[in-house]
Amino acid sequence: MVPTIYSKLLEDEYSNILLVRAKEESNNNYFQALKNSGFWNAYFGDEAYEKIGDFTHFDIQNWINSNIDWQNDLLSTSDLQKSNLMGYLQW
Repeated sequence: MVPTIYSKLLEDEYSNILLVRAKEESNNNYFQALKNSGFWNAYFGDEAYEKIGDFTHFDIQNWINSNIDWQNDLLSTSDLQKSNLMGYLQW
């Protein structure tokens, strides 16, 4: 619903962009529904990082890979593991 509101309020040269860290094969039905809705330009995995680089002229993917360990940098992932939610660290 949000992108339909944006598309009515914003000028034609604007578009809604959805960036997701996870690779396409790791994405769920919700992402696929947004991607296929026609309201979002959706990018995932390496493609999302490339798009961020296009906008910022900074290699954020390389910086993240060098500086962040998503699973081990959190204080505790035990609650995520117990609830089978570790995939959200990638999304």
